[in-house]
Amino acid sequence: MKKIFSLLGLSMLLLIGGCKPETPNDETKEKNHQDTHSLEVVFTPGTMEGDKFVADKNGKVLKFSAGVDTKWIQSNKVEPLPNVQYFVEIRHYSAGGSLINGELATNGEDKIHQHFFVPMDTGDLPISQIIDYRYLDTDPWDAPMTTDSKVIGKENPLGLKGVMTFKTPGMSFGIRLRLMHGRATKWNSKGEVSPFYKPGVWTANAQYDVDFKFNVEVLTNNN
Repeated sequence: MKKIFSLLGLSMLLLIGGCKPETPNDETKEKNHQDTHSLEVVFTPGTMEGDKFVADKNGKVLKFSAGVDTKWIQSNKVEPLPNVQYFVEIRHYSAGGSLINGELATNGEDKIHQHFFVPMDTGDLPISQIIDYRYLDTDPWDAPMTTDSKVIGKENPLGLKGVMTFKTPGMSFGIRLRLMHGRATKWNSKGEVSPFYKPGVWTANAQYDVDFKFNVEVLTNNN
């Protein structure tokens, strides 16, 4: 009889042990992409027509680069026109010079990554008077801005592509560009994502693959 109870006890322990929930992977410690060694940010002026961005053929394209070798100091000034929509494309490069955007947008990496554009040195002005930004990530991720590919930026914001408008003429300020690498997901329990200018409290344990400030000098209407 004692042997029967012993066997039953052992069986219960095995059953309890087998039912123990698995601990989710900490994605910040198991990167499935190369590190960003440098990046390029390109601002193309134009207008949105529905979900499609149409570039201004006569507009001035702005761009700068930054990276490890330059201690993340931007290479060029960013001097946009006020109240003009700019298609913003971020290109990430590995230490070997390869474009790694695809590594951030595929194999589930898009579920834990999100770019943020956090205005700095702006005083008490509300975000709505500084910049506006809309995520324009697409499916497939590498569709050019001129195509009619499905825009998924609202439900799955990554920020490799987006449209930004600078609201106040003559304003100089900084933008903290951050690429969040979440531990498990970038959505909260309600399926909500963070706004472009502020990581949500549910992402507090996330790490950042990129985190630096670049400066913007918005031109006046007369320029």
